[in-house]
Amino acid sequence: EVARRVGALLRQQPVVVNWVSYVGLPPVVDFAGQIRGAANRQAPHQAEITVMLLHKKARKTTSTEVAEALRAQTTQLQADYPGLEITLRNSPPGPPSVATVVAEIYGEDAEVRRQLVAQVRDRFAQTWGVVDIYDSESADAPRIDLQVDHEKAMLSGVTAEAIEQTLRNLLGTRVISEARIEGERAPVPILIEVPRRHDLDPQQLDRVHVANAQGERIPVSELVRPVMTHVDRPILRKDNEPYSFVAADVTGSAAVYVILDMNQHLDGLELPEGSTLRTGNLGVRGQAPSSLNGYQLLWEGELRITLDALGEMGMILIAGLSLIFLLLVATYRSFMLASLAMTAVPLGFIGVFPGHWLLGIDFSMGSAIGVVALAGVVIRNSLLIIDFIRDYQRAGHPLEDAVKLAGAVRFRPIMLSALTVALGTLILYTDPMFAGLATSLIFGTVTSTALTLLILPTLYYRLATAHPQWLPAPAADGDAEQPDPPPAS
Repeated sequence: EVARRVGALLRQQPVVVNWVSYVGLPPVVDFAGQIRGAANRQAPHQAEITVMLLHKKARKTTSTEVAEALRAQTTQLQADYPGLEITLRNSPPGPPSVATVVAEIYGEDAEVRRQLVAQVRDRFAQTWGVVDIYDSESADAPRIDLQVDHEKAMLSGVTAEAIEQTLRNLLGTRVISEARIEGERAPVPILIEVPRRHDLDPQQLDRVHVANAQGERIPVSELVRPVMTHVDRPILRKDNEPYSFVAADVTGSAAVYVILDMNQHLDGLELPEGSTLRTGNLGVRGQAPSSLNGYQLLWEGELRITLDALGEMGMILIAGLSLIFLLLVATYRSFMLASLAMTAVPLGFIGVFPGHWLLGIDFSMGSAIGVVALAGVVIRNSLLIIDFIRDYQRAGHPLEDAVKLAGAVRFRPIMLSALTVALGTLILYTDPMFAGLATSLIFGTVTSTALTLLILPTLYYRLATAHPQWLPAPAADGDAEQPDPPPAS
């Protein structure tokens, strides 16, 4: 019924092309569904609806705005069905996660973890921007176990198998035959079951009889004892540690701000047994869970994926810059000149974060990849300027004239190269996954080019004046390299 009402809400959205409802069975599991456990949604109280929107070029609203509108419309459904949980999720453009924000709680005692889940969920609900909250703890659903009294059954001449078969026919479903239907490749089973409106109460088993070998009809209530219990709760383990989790999505804010705010309230939370809850996993390096250290809350989700990516990209960046520096040292045979050539790299980093802020793009794994690529792109400008200065010096020009001529001659080619990189990278903005990479490359290249043309010649002149040994020896007559002539004034 809820799936039908959600479908009626989807029908009112002009940007919705179609949708498919999967009630009581899992949907088509894609890569994101594998991470989010879509294959496990096959209980009769679960449903998933996949929605297809118009192409983004044919609509003005984004998928996030459509989800926000639907979230506001589903508040009446949650009021009509107490305990209902509705989660709206977009297909992620990058690596998927269980949710935007995930708090994993580790500890040995399942009851303590269950209490912590309730407290953490309350903190999620009190935090601004946190929506679609759910957790791994299932409700205590009642269950009645029917236990056969084997002594009475033996005295009555009834086997346990006969009792089980009788109860299975009344309380479950039985396949009695198969039908061959035209158009169906496989035979269709014919089932027999009691309608739901006539369900048998296990407490009224005196109305059900089973016959023994002598043909006597004996009430099942004399042979079976009902025991009230609860449905087994799921046991989750990660890295061989039992855990529970609380997950939610974030709207109107960045996940990092939401997590930092909640972490202040949850770190050091007092537990019933007298210990405290410790939070973690917010560093560049991930933290492994260990129940030996007490109860832990480790943050997971999109922020953890970003931190892992930044850590790996940082190591790659350091390795790449180190290799470039060693190559420059081998080329110039000077640590000072190699360090001077590397100044273009930090100058490019200056424009990366302002560019993300100006365009409203979050710094992502693609942005980190763009930073690594930027280091190899912008250093070309400083190498060209240094090489031309030294070529003019070998040709007999004074240091000051060589610096001016090199900057004037290479200005136009360097600017055209930077413009080529910027224009060639604009196509990446058509895909949200590569928008961060394009922003890092474009703003980093433009900033580094402009600042390198202004700062690098001045630095070279200052350092060369202080270190005359930098001045290359003049080339012999006829062997001097002829650099490009300076442009006409």
